[in-house]
Amino acid sequence: MSKNIRLFSNYIQRENQTTNYCLLILKLLYEENPKFLSEVLSTLLGERLSGAVGVKFSQQNRGTKSVPDGTISQEAFSIVIETKRDNRFNLEQLSRHLESMKEQPGIKVLMALGNFEWEEPNPEAFQDIDRLAEEMGVAFAPVSFEQFLQALKLSYLPKNLVDAIADLEEYMNEENLLPSWKYHLDVVNCRVSFDDVLQHQIYVCPATDGSYNHRRSLYFGMYRNKRVEQIAKIEAVVDLESEETSSIKWKNIDKFDLELVEMARSRRSQIDNSWYPARVFILADLHSTDFVKTSPGGMQSSKQYFDISQVNVIDAEDLARKLMGKNWENY
Repeated sequence: MSKNIRLFSNYIQRENQTTNYCLLILKLLYEENPKFLSEVLSTLLGERLSGAVGVKFSQQNRGTKSVPDGTISQEAFSIVIETKRDNRFNLEQLSRHLESMKEQPGIKVLMALGNFEWEEPNPEAFQDIDRLAEEMGVAFAPVSFEQFLQALKLSYLPKNLVDAIADLEEYMNEENLLPSWKYHLDVVNCRVSFDDVLQHQIYVCPATDGSYNHRRSLYFGMYRNKRVEQIAKIEAVVDLESEETSSIKWKNIDKFDLELVEMARSRRSQIDNSWYPARVFILADLHSTDFVKTSPGGMQSSKQYFDISQVNVIDAEDLARKLMGKNWENY
């Protein structure tokens, strides 16, 4: 049973919550000015929807058998959205959507809105759907959450919409739906465990909330003595709840979960595997750097995040080189 788009939804599934929030923003844009929605949809779905949103007024528009004095018209169009919080779309489900759309009038678009984590939507993954959509007269458009968010950011929006879009971006960041994690350096106080991290390429902490609950990041910085001395790519973070149970908190490489769990257990066994639950950061090669904290005192907590989006790095080695000799206040 369908539901109206609401500010306070009662959806339990996070996928449905995400869809509700995205549709709510589109609804707010339309209510403010139909042209706002038209421009966003044109950016996301191409010129096929340019000017399709909103009624049109015309005079003396010749029809097939008459010339009316005035006409108010609205072009028919429909957009069906299938949302996934990852990029694992069910092709059979998409095919069923196309089947139900083929008899609808006007412009028809099927949007696959997802988290295409490793790269932007890969056309090859949807070849069969593209072909089927063309046969049925439906346009198919895979769209990432990042593309969706960027399309919303029109330069002339009023403050209430700018704030609403900022809230949506914050939600997407917290839900790991955006690739902003690729530009995070997670600097962790390794004063006590420095040698173990360096030798075994793992960092271990209790698998609890609070100070040990780390935001997803691509890079790991080893801190001691008021400076980051080593930087590595974080391949994955694995929570070992017991000797038998485990879960993947996040992974930044395309490896099977079982393989990552085995890596975490194997490396941890070389240090201390006597306590649980343990959160294990699996690190790639470490690279020397000298990223200095010049302000008084040490770190105020066990971790600190740095936005490196403006540093323009290729990999961990490049990041270590570019932060060499820089300070936390000016990098």
